[in-house]
Amino acid sequence: MVNYYIATSSQPISDSLIRSIAENITFNKLVRLGKGGIELQTNESHNIKLLRKKFSSKLDFNVVTKSDRKKSLLLADMDGTILKEECIDQIAFLVGKGPEVKEITRKAMSENLSFNLALSQRLRILKGTSIDILYNCLKYQINIRPGAKILFRTFKKLLGKTAIVSGGFTFFTEAIGKEISADFNYANILELEENRLTGNIIGPVLNAERKGQILANLCKTLNIDHSKSLAVGDGNNDINMVSMAGLGVAFHGSEKVNKRAKIILENSNLSAILYLLGIREEQFVN
Repeated sequence: MVNYYIATSSQPISDSLIRSIAENITFNKLVRLGKGGIELQTNESHNIKLLRKKFSSKLDFNVVTKSDRKKSLLLADMDGTILKEECIDQIAFLVGKGPEVKEITRKAMSENLSFNLALSQRLRILKGTSIDILYNCLKYQINIRPGAKILFRTFKKLLGKTAIVSGGFTFFTEAIGKEISADFNYANILELEENRLTGNIIGPVLNAERKGQILANLCKTLNIDHSKSLAVGDGNNDINMVSMAGLGVAFHGSEKVNKRAKIILENSNLSAILYLLGIREEQFVN
C-alpha cells in the first residue's frame, strides 16, 4: 500500500529543506504540490512522531493513504479554527469583561470544564449586552484565518459539501459562512429581548455530543458514508466530531484533540488540508 507523507508549512518550503526531508524518508516519488506543500510517496512506513519532532519548528508532517483522500464532506469548527479569535471573548472585551470570560473559554477548550457550564457562565456575564456590540465585534474584532476561504471554496468546487459546526453563535456563523461559501452552518442561537442578550440560548446547547450528531446526520442526509467525511477543530468541544470523521484534523489543537486526530497542523494554514487530499496549489480556488 502506498503511503503519502505530506510536509506542509504556511511559508514556502525551500529547496534545502526539501533535501533535508528527502534524507529522512525512503521514497519512490517526490511531488511538489505547491509553495507550502510536498508529497513523498512510499511503500514503507516511517515514524511520523519522529518526523514531526525533527521538523517541528518549520513544518507539519502527516501521513495519509489513498482512502484518506476520498472525501466529500468537510466540517469545521469556527471559533479558533476558521477564525483567529473566539467571538464570545471578543464580545466580552468590548464590554469590559474580557479577562473573566477568556479564562472560562480557555478552561472549556483545553481543560475539563464542561462546555455547557462554561457557555452558561459566560452568557450570564454578558447578559444585557446590546446587539450593536455584536455587530461591532463581527465587523472589527474577528478575522478569518489564512487559507480558510481557499479550503472551503476549493473543497466545494472539487470534492463536495462544506459545513461550519460551531459551539459559538449563528449570529456569526451565518455571516462567516456566506463569506467562505459554506453550504451549511450550525451553532447556538442567542436569545434576545429588546435587542439585548438575555444570557440564554434558544434550544439545546451545541456541544461536543451534538457536533458528533450533526456529522452523523449530515452524512445520512447527503447519503455519504462517514468515512468520506473530514472534520477540523481546535478545542475539546471538537473531539467527538474530529474522532468520528473519516479524517480528523487538529488545527492548533488542544492536547486532547491532538491525541484523537490523525492529522496535526501547527505550522500550516488551513489550505494545507487540500495538500493532504492530493490537491495541488494550481487547483486552489481563492
